Parts: sequence; structure tokens; C-alpha cells
Amino acid sequence: MKKRALTLLIALLMVLPTLAACSENAADNSETTANETTPTNTTPSADEETVAVEEEEAEILPDIPALDFEGRDFIFLTSGIGDTNGEDWETFDVWVEELNGDVINDAVMERNLFINETYNVQINEYKTSGTTLAEIQTEVKAGSGAFDAAMTHFENGANLAAGGNLHNLYDMPYINLEQPWWDQRGVEDMNLMGGVFLATGDITIVDNDATWVLMFGKQYAEDLQLESLYDLVREDRWTYDKFYDMMSQAAVDMNGDGTLKWKDDKFGFITSDYSSRALMYASGEKLVTQDAQHNLIALSDINRLSGVVEVAAKIMGDKSITFLTGYESTVPDDIRAVFEEGRSLFYGEVMQCIIRMRESETEFGLVPWPKYDETQDGYYNLVHTSAGRGVCIPVSQTDYEFAGAIIEAFAAKSMYTVTPAYYDVALTYKYMRDTESAEMLDIILASRIYDLGLIANYGSMAGSIAGVITNGTGNLASTWAKSERAFQKMMDKSVEKYADVMNRNP
Repeated sequence: MKKRALTLLIALLMVLPTLAACSENAADNSETTANETTPTNTTPSADEETVAVEEEEAEILPDIPALDFEGRDFIFLTSGIGDTNGEDWETFDVWVEELNGDVINDAVMERNLFINETYNVQINEYKTSGTTLAEIQTEVKAGSGAFDAAMTHFENGANLAAGGNLHNLYDMPYINLEQPWWDQRGVEDMNLMGGVFLATGDITIVDNDATWVLMFGKQYAEDLQLESLYDLVREDRWTYDKFYDMMSQAAVDMNGDGTLKWKDDKFGFITSDYSSRALMYASGEKLVTQDAQHNLIALSDINRLSGVVEVAAKIMGDKSITFLTGYESTVPDDIRAVFEEGRSLFYGEVMQCIIRMRESETEFGLVPWPKYDETQDGYYNLVHTSAGRGVCIPVSQTDYEFAGAIIEAFAAKSMYTVTPAYYDVALTYKYMRDTESAEMLDIILASRIYDLGLIANYGSMAGSIAGVITNGTGNLASTWAKSERAFQKMMDKSVEKYADVMNRNP
């Protein structure tokens, strides 16, 4: 919450010049009075000076000495339209050519200019026409110096780390993964036997776009006279059962033909099959955890997970209330249109879809994914593993001071520039339709979950479980029995690789 309060302050400061300009224009049209000839005292009072000092001191600075890199280029490898998931996930938050009035674009420029001036370095990007995975592998073999660091997705990070292609970020000078600009859940969950090879947080806003969220139609909820979803979340009563009950009330066979069709009827929930994963991980269950020494531990007790899968399957597999992308040969845009037309109570997708609905007139809100039950310790929200991004450093990079200093500075300054632009200005107030959703967004972004069992795809177990949820059978036991050996075998092999990598890292 402290971080949000800070970003709200920064967002306000960003718009103050505009507000001042509006006041000046209004003054120009008013009649002249005697008071207007009185000189204005522009000397700040003691209280104003104190506030200014407090605002200046509020920014947390990275622990980096005064460094001068003599105008060198620092180049990030980034995703073009040919990388995983296509043009919707082209990198847009690392480098821009010029100011253009767009808040995110201009915040990126502001951050980069600060880094350029502070460390005498030029931030640039190499946007691949292929995949970041192949580019990093090629760079490690060739050592050409084509880029200094890379933005790539979580699955690539696990793959590249196991292959010895990435530096352990803990070994890089100046990078402090305990600082608030790094996603602490990500640091903890993606720790590979004591090493973190890819980290996310304020250094990129693509991980925000890739967070799997749950939206609801405000008018539909009001028409059904449903209990306040926001209050349910605040009071820790937002559960699978509440979700299913509300969905059931919303689904209506409008033409009475006995089947819900996407062009004609009303739904409780529209989404894609990825929401099966979102529901599974909303329970807080993970296939791989870690002990105090960061050794990887495979899930062995599936009793609670079995219950989770059973209820999640009821939600996802009930075609009388839930409609998935692919039914009736639909595509994602078809599904989103149903929600925009007010014909579904809930809609599950990546947060980027909120921005895609910027022209919609639909009043909608945002809530975290529900808990399995009220005894659960908190909410958990999944990040799409092939869309979410983090930063990594290829082992071909040998100037550790250069890489460590610029990455840490880049992440730290992003927390005060790009994140507020995305979070508070661009997303919350431009596309969201109510202030309560901003509160919910706090909860979602602070409670993201990452599972190496899903990211590294050990034995395809996560996908198999998701399939059981999607098809509505909910029978985890047989699926677990079929995949457990392959799951454990793949994890054991990766443990050996990570151990070897940790021994070789500086």
C-alpha cells in the first residue's frame, strides 16, 4: 500500500502542470480587478519547504556510486512482433524515439534521460525480428556484444538458466533484489537453488499486462442485486463458491433452445482455458516449492489440490454458465465482445485486455481471483508465463559493474516514472471505470504467484491438471498418477543442471 500511495503522489505531480495551465486560461477570461495588480508572494512558506523536502526525500535511491560510463551504449534485447505471442506483446517500455504526449511513452523517455545523464550512458534497444530465446543463445555462443541485457519471458528464463546461459543476478554488483522495485514474490518463487537468473518488477510493465485478471460487469451485477464484490474481497469472503453462485445467477438461455450460444445468450463467465490455471493457482497451491536453503521440492500431498481441482472443474466445465474461447469456433475478440455487450457477468483474461477495451462503454470492475475457501491465507493471481517479462543478463556479458549498475538504476527509476504512468495514469484512470478497482489492482499486483512447475513445465503436469479442470471432470488422482513420474524425473534433471550452473557462476 505504501508503494501505491507513492505512485499516486507521483501521478498527481505529473498532472499538476496541466491543472495549472487550465487555471491560467480561466484567469485570462476573467475581468481585471484591483487585487490582480497586487504582486503575488512566490516565496514558499516554511511548511511548503518542509513538504518539498519530504517529497524529494521520498524517492528511494539505489545504492550505486557516482559512475561515468563515458557515453557508452547500454543495449537491451527486446521482443519484436516475431517473438512469442506476436505483436500484442511487442516491447514498448524500454526505449522510445521521442516525446509524443502519451503518458507511458513520455515516462519511458523521462526515465531514460535520467539514466543517460546520471551515468553518462545511452539507453538503447535491439528489437529482435526473431525470438529472444534464440537471440540470447546465439549471443552466448558468439559473444558478439550485440546487447548487454535482455527482456524475455519466464519460460525462456528457466530454459536459459538451466542451460547455463544467464548470470545469477545475486552475483552482479549493485543489483539488490530486496529493493521494492523488484517483485519480491517473483524473487522468492523463481529462486533456482539460491540463484535468481531472471527478475521482474518495476523494470517492466509488460508483467502487469500479462497478469491474469478477473473483470465483472457492474451493470449486470447491479441488475442481479448481487452482494458487493469489493466488500467480499475486503472481508476475505471472496471464494470459489461465491464465484460459482454468482455465475449461476447470471447465465440465461435467452431464446430457450437449451444451449448457451455466444451470439444470443447471457453467461456467468466467459474466458479462455488459461483460466483453469488461474483458478488452480488462485488457491495458493504450487507444484514446486522450496525449503529454507532454496532446494526445490515437488508437491507430494495432493489432498488439498484435489479439492481445488474438483471445485475449479465445476466452474470451468459447466457449459450452462461458462463459455470458453474456441466453443462454436470463437476467437478471443468474440469473447471480449460478449462482455462489452453486457452479456456476461465475469470475464477472465490478461490485464492487457482492459486496455484493448478502451473504446468500450461498458462499466466494469476488477477483482482478484477468488480464494479456494475463507481459511486461505490470501489471494493469489497468476502471471501468464509466456507473456510476462523479466530482465536477465547473458553470460557473454563480462562487464559486471556496467550491467549491474544500469539494470538496478533502470529498475529503481522505473518505479517513479513508468510504473506510475502505467498504473495510476494510463490504466486506472483512463480505462478503469471506478476507483475501487484501483484498490483491487493493488491487491492483485501484490499477490502474484509464480510456480516453477508451470514455468519449467515439468512433465507437462500443470497443463494436464488444467485440462482436467477445463473438461469438467475434476479427477486429479488419475492424472497425477499418470504424470507424477515424468514430473519428478524432469525436475530432478533440472536440479542437476541448476546445481552445475550455481557452481560455475562467479
